[in-house]
Amino acid sequence: MTCKVKLVAIAKDESAYIPEWVHHHLFVGFDEIEIFINRTTDSSQAVLKSISEKYSNVSWRTADWVDQCPPEASKHIQFITYSQAMYQCQEAESFTHIFFLDIDEFLILDKLSSSIHEIIERFPLGQPIAFEWLNDCTPTASAFSRLPRSLTGNLSPLVKTLLPVDIQIKEFRHHLPVFKNKVDTLLVDNTKFVSQEKVKQALDKTVNSLKSSFIYHRAHRSQYEYISLLYRGRPGDSFAYKSNRRGYPQVTAKTATVELDETAYKAYKSSYEKFILDTNIAELKEESEAFVRQRYDLSIANIDQHLALDYTLMVRLFKGVSDPQVLIAFKQYRENLVKESPQNVDLLIRLALDAQSQDIDEAIALLTLAKAIRPKGPLINKKLSQFLSIKQQA
Repeated sequence: MTCKVKLVAIAKDESAYIPEWVHHHLFVGFDEIEIFINRTTDSSQAVLKSISEKYSNVSWRTADWVDQCPPEASKHIQFITYSQAMYQCQEAESFTHIFFLDIDEFLILDKLSSSIHEIIERFPLGQPIAFEWLNDCTPTASAFSRLPRSLTGNLSPLVKTLLPVDIQIKEFRHHLPVFKNKVDTLLVDNTKFVSQEKVKQALDKTVNSLKSSFIYHRAHRSQYEYISLLYRGRPGDSFAYKSNRRGYPQVTAKTATVELDETAYKAYKSSYEKFILDTNIAELKEESEAFVRQRYDLSIANIDQHLALDYTLMVRLFKGVSDPQVLIAFKQYRENLVKESPQNVDLLIRLALDAQSQDIDEAIALLTLAKAIRPKGPLINKKLSQFLSIKQQA
C-alpha cells in the first residue's frame, strides 16, 4: 500500500519561521501540511495565504474557537486541535499516517538524503515511529539564520511520534500518545521505545542515542531570537515568559554535530530560494522579522517586572544569556536585593551562584562581599576560587 503522510502544526506568532519550516517538510516528502493558527497577532495568515496559493497541498485555519471553551479546556488547545486533525484524517480515509510537529521542529532524515515515505517503508504497516530530539546549541548563530549544513545540538530523551491514521488514541500527549490497545512504538533503528521510570514520554538512557534520523529542535536559535521567543508565553499560563525553557544552551563535551549530505543540502538550498520566489513572500518575511524584533524589545522591557514576580524562574529562563541588556537588568535587580540586606551572607552566596551563568565578574564581586563578612567561610572560598579560575580561562 502506498503511504500518504499529513503533517500538522499549531503556530502562534511564528510567521518569521513558517516559510522555512513549510519548505523543509515539503522537501522531505510530506504529502500535505496543515497549520492551525492560534492567538496570533503577526502576519502568519498573510504568509500562509501566499504559500497556499502556490502550493495547494499546504493549508491553514484558525483554532481560536477553542478559546470559547471554559479555561480548563481552552488551555489544552494543542491536544484539542490534534484530536480534531486526527479525527478528520480518519474520516477522509485519504492518509495512512499523520505527524504533529511544532514550527521549531525540523525532521532530519538520513542527513537529508531520504524522504518520509522511504523511512515509513522500513517498518511494518501500522507502526508508530518515534524520532528523538536533538536540541539546537548554536551560541554563535545570527538572528534569522536558516538551517545550517552542520547541525550542532544536545541529545534529548524526548521524542515526537509518527502515527498511523487508523491507530486508536486513548489520550494525546506532547511526545507519545497513550494508545487504547497495547502497541510497541519503535525508534528509528527498530529498537522498542522504553520509557523512563518517572517520565513516561521520555526515553530510558539504555535506548536513547543519536540515530540516523531525528528531529532538530530549533527552540533556541540565536540569543536575540531566544529572548524574543521567551516572550511568547505558554497556553493557559498567566506568566508572560515561556516558562518551560531552561536557559540558552552551552556547548559541552556531550554536544553532537551532524553534517548533512553535501549534495542533498545543495539541492535543499536551491529549492528554498525557488520556494521564496514562487510564493512571493520576501516583503512579508521582512514584516515578520520586524515583529520578532518588536517582541524582543518587549521581552527586555518587562524583565524588571517579572524578576519581582518570580526571580527564581527568570534566572532559569535566562541562564546562559549574555545579552548586555539582560545582564544589566539582572545585575540591577540583584544589587537592589543586596542593598536591602547588605549583611545577609547566604543571600550574597545565592545571588553569586545565580549570576555565574550570566556574568562571572558579577558573581565574583558578590562572593567578594560575602568573604569580607565571613572570611573563613569554606563554601565562599571554594566558589570564589572556582569563579576566579573560570575568569582566567575565559
